[in-house]
Amino acid sequence: MKQTYQMFFGLNTPTGTISQDSWNSFQDVIGMSFAGYTVQDCEGAWKGSRESTKLVTVTTKYRDKIIDVCDAFINTFNQDAVGLLVTNPMRFVTKVSEVY
Repeated sequence: MKQTYQMFFGLNTPTGTISQDSWNSFQDVIGMSFAGYTVQDCEGAWKGSRESTKLVTVTTKYRDKIIDVCDAFINTFNQDAVGLLVTNPMRFVTKVSEVY
């Protein structure tokens, strides 16, 4: 069954912050796993420290791919965790096709 997953990727690391170039390279990993997704810039906090955060939203039936992406981020950037929110699948409103 499809679910909508929101992954919260904090950009602070033990030695600084993740650069835009590094994020862009990591986003290629997301693109290889999912044909469609949304990225939003937001701000969060982890262990009392504010940090810039990337919020990635994906609707998929492949939970294992979501976990793989989270694990890849944790391992690539030496992170403690990735926030993960799972909800009912997103619905789409589409245009009505004309029948001839």
